[in-house]
Formats: sequence, structure tokens, C-alpha cells
Amino acid sequence: MPPKPLLKGYAFALLATVAGSTVYIFSKAALNEVSLPQFGFYWFSMAILWNVLFTMRSAEHRHFHSISMNTLKVLILIGFIELIATGTFYAAISVSKNPAIPSFLRNMEYIFVTLMGVFILRERFSLMEVIGIILTISGVLVISYNKNASFQSYFTGSAGLMMISTIFYAARTITVKNHIKSISPTILAINRAIFLFLFAAIMLKALGFSLAIPTKALINIIIGSFLGPFLTSYGQYSALKYLEASRSVIIQSTTALFVLLGAYLYFGQFPMAYQVAGGILAIIGAMLLVAGKKINFRNKHNTRHQPKLS
Repeated sequence: MPPKPLLKGYAFALLATVAGSTVYIFSKAALNEVSLPQFGFYWFSMAILWNVLFTMRSAEHRHFHSISMNTLKVLILIGFIELIATGTFYAAISVSKNPAIPSFLRNMEYIFVTLMGVFILRERFSLMEVIGIILTISGVLVISYNKNASFQSYFTGSAGLMMISTIFYAARTITVKNHIKSISPTILAINRAIFLFLFAAIMLKALGFSLAIPTKALINIIIGSFLGPFLTSYGQYSALKYLEASRSVIIQSTTALFVLLGAYLYFGQFPMAYQVAGGILAIIGAMLLVAGKKINFRNKHNTRHQPKLS
């Protein structure tokens, strides 16, 4: 690929990475002042607004008139998967003292995507993928280590919630991968925001929370919902126009490093040294997983196209 489009692809991937890191910072700042249902109500109503405004400025809105019944069923399935994945994701940020910890743990998603590829798509591990899995798991164990924590508290804490979240995010990734040709990214983004907004509205009413929230929390939600659900998605999908998916994902796996810097600047917080070490292990593991999958795919492709000797 010529240098110019390649450079543009890396720029979009970096935009997605930096913008994605702000989700942890601004959502944590808002969740320090409001409940999870209040946060979800405003965060995802703003996400719907940003995505609809962007859609109306492009030709994407034309796709909404041609949604088939099968597509609608897939969107409903993805919507319910998102409820669990995203709900536990923000719950993990809410209970974590430092938003950098969930961002390191998010790299578990690459493990579950790889495992689901093996069991569902009948793919095989490469040696590099195995090493990547071992390093990522080791990093996660180091990050979540707490000698005073009980087994039960693990699953209600940040590490346990992120494990549930990344399992369902991996299921979402596999499902979307199988239908991305028939469903546009914009429809997926709006579908996700609508499901999460409606769920937050139901929980808000059921638990009796007020719609009134502090002004500072609302400002954090407005900024975060623009940089996160909207700008991150735009950067991710734009990067894929110019870059191979594996290159884009490798850059985005470093999100935690930007969260680390942001958390220090915004909250004056820095994780323990062993948590940073575990996080770096998890990032290296995620990179090896993605690189290993790319090499594995190329080897299969080359083998398939080798001339047969008669």
C-alpha cells in the first residue's frame, strides 16, 4: 500500500485509540457522582444524538429503509449481547478505584475472540497465539491479585465484571463479523445505543432514581459520549478503509497506556507498580494474539494457493 493511505490509516487508528481511552476517564468522572442507570440514560441518549446527526449528514440513513426481518433478528440478538457486555463494562469502571485497571483487563477480549474462533469457526492456534494467551492471562492475574479478596468478591469486583464483559464483547465481535456485509456499522452503532438507552431508562424508573444530576457529571457525559461512542467508532471504521484489521487492532490494544496517562492527569491516580507490570504483559499478549492470528491466516492462504504437483 502507498505510504499516504497507510499513514492516514494509522492516523485514524491512533484517533480511535486516544478517543477510546477517554471513555474510561470521563465515564469514571461521571460515575463518581451519579448512579449507573442515571449515567446510562444520559450517556446513551447523547450517543444516539451524535450518531443520528452524523447519519443524517451522510448517505447512511438510506440503509434504514431496507432492513429485512432476518437483519432485525440479528440486531435484536446483538442488542441483548451488548446489554450484558456494556452494562458490566461500565459497572467495572464504576467499582474500580482507577479506570486504568479495567482498560488493562479489556485485553481479555482477544483471548475469548480467539477461543470462540477455535470452537465456533474451527480455527487452530498458532504457537504465537498460545504465547499471547499465556501472557495475557498472566497479566490479568497480576493486575487482579489481592491477597485479602474472597472468591465471591472477585466476581463483583472490577476483574470479575471485566471477565463477564469481555466474554460477551467477544461474542458480539464474532456475531458482527458474520453479518458485517449485510449490516452497516452506523446501524450497529445506533442499535447498540438504543438498546442501552432503553435499558437504562427502565432501570432508572424501576429503581426510582431522579433525572436530576450534577452539572459537572452532565458535562463529563456530553464530552465522553462524543469522544467515546461516536468519535472512537468513526476512527475504528475509517482506519479499516486504509489498514488491515490486525494492524489497527494492535494499535488499539495500547489504549490502556493512554488511560494510564489520562487517569494520572485527571484524577492524580496511578496504579500500583505490579498492576502496571501486569497491564504491560496483557498488552504484549494481546499484540501477539493478533499478530499470531494474522500469520496463521497468511499461512493457510498460501497453502491453499500453492500449485499441486501431479
